[in-house]
Amino acid sequence: MVTSELTFYLAAAALLVLTVESCVKLLNGDSFSITLAVYVTVFGWYFVDPFLNPEQYTYIPSFLISESYGQVLLFLIGFRCFMPVAQRWIVRRQSTDVFHVQRFKPEQILIVTGAIWLVLLLIGIARMDGDVIGALFPIDSRAGATMWGRSAVATSATGFLIATAGYMFNAVTAFLGVLVFFQRSAFWRCLAGAMFVISVTHSS
Repeated sequence: MVTSELTFYLAAAALLVLTVESCVKLLNGDSFSITLAVYVTVFGWYFVDPFLNPEQYTYIPSFLISESYGQVLLFLIGFRCFMPVAQRWIVRRQSTDVFHVQRFKPEQILIVTGAIWLVLLLIGIARMDGDVIGALFPIDSRAGATMWGRSAVATSATGFLIATAGYMFNAVTAFLGVLVFFQRSAFWRCLAGAMFVISVTHSS
């Protein structure tokens, strides 16, 4: 059971602290509070599902569960450190400095993120032998085939690349959900929202 692993409690503590921080910022009207959506998603994926479907975790070795929650902890820390940097890129601020540096526009960041998302999506669909419906709507993702499915104990270079691509796809999906709130026109908001909705069914 996941509750027997120390990393589970470390990740849960980090998630609680970061969620409280986002709630405080939300009350203060800080745009950084949108990270709350990501934290709620992480909570649902990793801290609710194990209790709703405990039988799905009984066959997983304890060391893999420990490593998995260690990765969740690292993701939370990395996300918290990365978001302020991303926010400075997205939110354009007028500068009176002589050497003014043009920051990236939200639309530009969305285009780059969307390109990465599309490439990963096409790779994932190719791994599913072109089964678009099966790739985006895995009915039995735990027992059936998925875009980034692999052996749980795979140690080859191919297994590493597949795992990395899967984590990147999930990260890009979460980032698309964040970018929705920063777009300045309905078209770009709808585009970011559409990409997020298309891929979130697989990520969940």
